[in-house]
Parts: sequence; C-alpha cells; structure tokens
Amino acid sequence: MHSGKRWVMQCAALCALAACGDSENEPADSGAETTSDAGHDYEKDAAKPDVKAETTETAKGETTSGSEAKADDKADDKEGAYKEYPDPRGKCDLKTQFASDEACILAPDPSEGFQIHIGPSNYDDAEEVAKFVMHPGEESSECWTFHTPNEEEVYYQTSVISGRAGTHHIINTMLAEDLEDGGFARCADGGSGQNSTVLGQLPGASKPFMARGQVAPENKHIGRKIAGRATAQADMHYYNFTDKDIIREMWMNIYTVDKAKITETSALVRGMGGFSWNQQPIAPGTDQVYSYECPIVGNGRILNLLGHYHAHGVRFGASLKRGDADPVKVFEMYDYRDPATFEYDSVTKNPAFSEMAAGAHTGILEVSEGDILSWECHIINDSDVGLRYVNEVKTGEMCNLWGSTIGIEPFSCLKQ
Repeated sequence: MHSGKRWVMQCAALCALAACGDSENEPADSGAETTSDAGHDYEKDAAKPDVKAETTETAKGETTSGSEAKADDKADDKEGAYKEYPDPRGKCDLKTQFASDEACILAPDPSEGFQIHIGPSNYDDAEEVAKFVMHPGEESSECWTFHTPNEEEVYYQTSVISGRAGTHHIINTMLAEDLEDGGFARCADGGSGQNSTVLGQLPGASKPFMARGQVAPENKHIGRKIAGRATAQADMHYYNFTDKDIIREMWMNIYTVDKAKITETSALVRGMGGFSWNQQPIAPGTDQVYSYECPIVGNGRILNLLGHYHAHGVRFGASLKRGDADPVKVFEMYDYRDPATFEYDSVTKNPAFSEMAAGAHTGILEVSEGDILSWECHIINDSDVGLRYVNEVKTGEMCNLWGSTIGIEPFSCLKQ
C-alpha cells in the first residue's frame, strides 16, 4: 500500500482553507463498487443504468459532443413549470478498471452548451492515467488548470457536474491570468477570494453529483458570464478510503443562454467560519455549537444556500435576522456526506424543517440593508486528535456557508 499523501492547501475553496498545516480531502459519490465512509454508500449516489451510447473522448477542458437526446436536456419550458431533468449518468460506453464509470455523462448538443472534462484523455495510456490516480489512503485538495472551450463570451444559468467516487468538492474559479493547462498543483486562490486575479466562479460541486436545476420565472433574466477561453482552475478535493486505486475525474456540462436575455448577474455568498481552529484546534471531547454572522449590505434576494462541514459536524443551520425581530431559520442540514443545497424562489418547494432531516424556508427570500445573515455548526469531536480548519474529512473541520444573491453587495464573510 502506498503511503497517504497529505497536501497543504491554503484555503481550499468550498471547503476553503485559511492558514493550514497538512490538509486532506473528502468523499465522493458514484461508486461501481460499494465502499463506505462512516456508513456512506457510494453505490447509492451513482446511477447505474445499463444504457450504451456513443461518446467522444476528448482532452481536458475541450468541448465534447454527445448523442444525448435533446429531450433529455429540455424539459417543459412552460412559464413557472417545475423542470426535473433526467439523471444523465450511466449513458456513456465507458469501461475502465476504476470505480464509478457510471459517473460519466455525455456532452450537451453544441447548440445548448459545452462540456469540461478533467480526467484521462486516453484510458489505455498508463502514463496519462497516472496523472489522476489516487492510491489507497491518499487524500488531497489540488487544482487542475484548464481553459473554457467557448471562443466568445457566453452566459449560463444551469449546469450538471458528475464526479467519480472520492469526490468531496470541486470548486471552479476563473482567473485573470493565463496559466498552462493541466497538472495538479497548489491553487492560485483557495476559496477565500482574496487573490486579486479572481474573475468569478464556474459551477461547483459539494458532492459527486450536482443535478441540473430549474430557473424560476423571476430568475429568467439572471445569469453568469464566462469570458471566451477563460483561464480556470478546478480545486478538486478527493480522498481514497478504499483498498483500491481510484482516479480523480469529473464531467461538467454548462448550458448557455442567449446573452440578450440576461440583464443581471448573481453574486457569491461566501461565509467561512473556523479559521481560528488552526491556532486553537477543537480539542478531543468537545461538543460545541460555533456561530458566525455578518450584515447584509444593500437590498435584494438570496437565491440559494449550501452548507458545508466535515465528519464531526452533526448539524448546520443558517438564519436571517431582520431589524429587532428574532432570527428566522432559513436553512438546516444534518449529514455532511449529503450536503444540502436549497433554492429560494417561486417554484421550488423545499422540505419543511424537522429533527435530523435537511429543510429550508420555501419561497422568495428577500433581504434588506442591515439584515444579519448568520450560520452555525454543531461539532462533536469524538476523535483523539485536535480538529483544525483543513481539508481533511475525518481529522479536520470547517463551518462554511455558500450560495448566491442578487441586488446586494457580494457577501464575503471570513470569520475566526
């Protein structure tokens, strides 16, 4: 067995790091084999339909052309209708020695968007495959550099991301510098957004499969911009807690829209709590709720929220306080292995709040100048090591709130 590789990443996005020592990564879904981490069933997370279709393998970051039926990508476009897109996994004729070939997804029709693939361009080339192999016991959060395949500026609203077993998070950041494609290395920006070259974000993943979402009527005019041939880095936090090699690999489909229809762009919610744990780790035996908050600047809406912590987190919550009123809970989750993402719009019906099950406010979530957005993590350190703010599933912790907004100033709140 190879020794575990532990990479130090300064602020690794999504599970971003602040100032870290050794850091590691977390789980993924889509496993051809059933492997478990704290009871996590990777097989459950991956679709395994026995369906074959032609697919074109391409190098990382290039547009690929798929034979996926347009009907699969286009649901009823009726105003206000709920769009539930079919699960696109399991339709590639991909057979390798590695777990979760079913994670592969076909590229969209070029008229609808493009695909970015990070993984081997030739599975029969051992040297090529070796770039992505992760041996048993290894965990890392490193960046792979690529350029988006679009020649001209485009806008998008929806996307799909599918990663192999071992995926904990994938954070895709666009940069205002021209870097060479390929090679896992330290990220230019670790998620804190402090690097001056950061231009914006591409779609990201907090678990192996992120399904394509719907666009509510009030959000039809909202999109995100991707410059032509944009330089980007994928911060890929992967771990291998199995007894076989895995590979770090993901497929991302981005569905473009007519730029004439986009009149407003959304901004990122970035709430990162727990940096002080690098100086004062959470001691073994600790059972504590850690709370953080920052004010809203401007008037607008919160479009969606996502919570993030690691294996010792037992509950994550977010609340909104308006004026002198009591805080109102808007987000809650309990399972780090299945981090929840909730939309706040006129179409989505979120599950109601309940004990031990993820839930959220349903409906449009308006915010005003001076409102307070807060989040908290209940952490129980039942291990025998101190927990630092690092990318380690079992021996590190984080308390991060992510999402998107319109109308208000970008919400960037970094807390000790």
